[in-house]
Amino acid sequence: MAAKYQAGVTALAEARTKAIAQLQQVYLAALATAGQKATSRNNTDELRAVTEEKDAITAGRPLASTASPLLPRELAMPRGTLLRETARIEHDFAARGQQGAAEYLRGLAFYETRARTAKQTELLALIEAEKLKVSGQTPASGRPGGKPGRNLVVNGDFAQKKENGSAEGWSTNDPGKGAVTAEQGTNFLRAVSSDKNVTYFLQNVDRPAEAQELVVSVRLRSREMKGQGSYGIIIAQHDGSGGIVSRDVPCEMNAQSPAWRSLNGIVKLRPETKKLTIECRILDCVATVDFSNVKVEAR
Repeated sequence: MAAKYQAGVTALAEARTKAIAQLQQVYLAALATAGQKATSRNNTDELRAVTEEKDAITAGRPLASTASPLLPRELAMPRGTLLRETARIEHDFAARGQQGAAEYLRGLAFYETRARTAKQTELLALIEAEKLKVSGQTPASGRPGGKPGRNLVVNGDFAQKKENGSAEGWSTNDPGKGAVTAEQGTNFLRAVSSDKNVTYFLQNVDRPAEAQELVVSVRLRSREMKGQGSYGIIIAQHDGSGGIVSRDVPCEMNAQSPAWRSLNGIVKLRPETKKLTIECRILDCVATVDFSNVKVEAR
């Protein structure tokens, strides 16, 4: 049931991205024509306004509801169509996503009743975590009296970088495949995978003795992706000798997303776990992925 729901979420995200991209291509073509005309007329103000519109779309930023007065008048109709149709698509896909989530939550409620009758406490905890994940909550926001946990990630906001541009506090299997950059006041790690193996940036930390679970969150964006792979946050649990206890994927995407998306998930810690590996990973695809606001709170 969980796999079916996740497959539906992925398919919905892919369809939404494709539908919006098709709309944007029409406006981008109109912007290209307007830019050529502005260049031929040596109208620098008009060209700047056209370029700002194009940059906003390619960067995944929403267009302002009111157009710049410097934009050519012939762009008013295609721009209005883009804004109107994008809003319609967003509303449609949001409604479909809510319907899928509601059906999944009803299924979870059925199994929750059975687990409660059978006193399956571990299963109940997993169902509760799944319910919170679907509703976009964490245990702190979903339960009365919840308190923020200790964040285990160092430099998860990527505000610090080394002289070579790589992220301070993060190790990698290929230093040339990632660098810290900033856009619109947001710092992020841009990771580039040029093959279909794996590209990762990670941190190794000790498990807090009192912690029973991890609340993981991240903002992700991928404007370019080829292949059937995935990208996101991996949490590996290790025992005292360094052996792998489990490997969880609390935050993962399987499709291109030109706009930022916030993901969160919960990882239950095993009793034998002593150390943790927190990994920003691109797997089995050629992609450029931006990671921002990586948090792993121990509770």
